[in-house]
Amino acid sequence: MEKTPSHFWDQLGNLLVPKRQSTAARTVTNEQILAELIRCFDTSLNRESIGTSLLFDAHYVIILHPASYAERLGALPVIVNEAVNAFNTRLKERNREPNRLVTVASHWHFKFGPGTEFDGRPITPADVEVIGSLTGASLENDSLSIPKAGNVNLKATRKVKNTNVYEKLDLNLPAFSHIDFRESGAFAVRIEPALLTPRVSQPDAAPSTSAPVAVPASPAPAPSPVRPDALARIDCYMADQNAEETYWMKDREVVIARLEPDNESFSNYIRLASPYVSNPHARIRYDATTGQFQLASFSRNETRLNEQVIARSEPGNPVWVALPNSAQILLNGVVTLTFQSNL
Repeated sequence: MEKTPSHFWDQLGNLLVPKRQSTAARTVTNEQILAELIRCFDTSLNRESIGTSLLFDAHYVIILHPASYAERLGALPVIVNEAVNAFNTRLKERNREPNRLVTVASHWHFKFGPGTEFDGRPITPADVEVIGSLTGASLENDSLSIPKAGNVNLKATRKVKNTNVYEKLDLNLPAFSHIDFRESGAFAVRIEPALLTPRVSQPDAAPSTSAPVAVPASPAPAPSPVRPDALARIDCYMADQNAEETYWMKDREVVIARLEPDNESFSNYIRLASPYVSNPHARIRYDATTGQFQLASFSRNETRLNEQVIARSEPGNPVWVALPNSAQILLNGVVTLTFQSNL
């Protein structure tokens, strides 16, 4: 008896039990997340501005499907940086006399978290949910993870999916209770102080019909405060508490640590009252032989230098990396140190 070709049974099996698609669900891209952040910002700028005062959302919550969040986690700092650059560009274009910027925050704040549902609507791997707010009081404390009793509402800018348009609405904060806002997905970036000064529009030059008149030169901007006895200035912003502090580096090496009773007696410690800082977290030193500053990290939590992750060192064997004279150090995604050499 002649054998039936095996492909006959394969074809028959495919008819009876179709093979499952092996392709994985499409996840959201970096460009999509960036585009949603920019659209949310543009909407808030157009809606919140009053007369010549430019007002805009500075606090953002971004919810992604867990698969998308895990896939995009390493790119989040870059997305934040690109978003801030886009925000600054738009503000500079509109910040001309008589306009002026009005902010209710000193930093841009971004919180990313994974979730499969929000406000009664499922979140798929291809979705991104962006919520923007003027004030950070509701976006920086524990109300995102542990909602207070009662209905606590947040005035926010949010896209309505069925219209694909951003609208202003009240969000009930308990809707955030099941979203996992991890420390590694939180970022704070200082709003450029120069943006707060409107640019003067220069009129077109006209032929002069009279003798030139001497105009006194505008006074030079006052230099930032310096201390002659300090090697560097370190401005610290703790996003979890919305608090700012300034430290002067007078020793050739300083330790950045969480405020604890066991380190209060050390004069070269920068003690930060934030649970997101380790004890110790990092060290900064000035190498007199090379004339350069250096940084080492000892925390199990993430430390970034100008958006680059710094490898963890053992306390007894620090691995030093070059610290530029002007740099930003991010501790655990929450505490921002702005470093400026005074040499």
